[in-house]
Amino acid sequence: MNVLAWALRLIFFLAVLWFALKNTMPVTVRLSESLRWDDVPLVVVMLACLLLGMLLGAAALAPRLYRLHRRAAAVDSAQQRLRSAPTVDAEAGGDQLAQAARSAGAVGDLDVPEGGSAAPRR
Repeated sequence: MNVLAWALRLIFFLAVLWFALKNTMPVTVRLSESLRWDDVPLVVVMLACLLLGMLLGAAALAPRLYRLHRRAAAVDSAQQRLRSAPTVDAEAGGDQLAQAARSAGAVGDLDVPEGGSAAPRR
């Protein structure tokens, strides 16, 4: 897989090199009526536009990436706090939850016979 990645990079580099060598003709870059540059190689203009686009794209993504980085750090710190917190016995937690549900009227009393299946009491 690593060889394939390097082969693709080599092909891309050679394509860009070929493109640059074929586009060396001089062009005039006009920013306004009075401001212009004469005899600038076309490949330089194209690469400058590519770099400017990459910088603007990175600047547009920076706030979102920063926010996601902060959120991931908050999740990591919460996970560390949960790991270091003392554990609660599952049986006691389940009993407390069942008691709270019964007191709220969410469930009725359950009879659990020796056989194992629970049947509601009437």
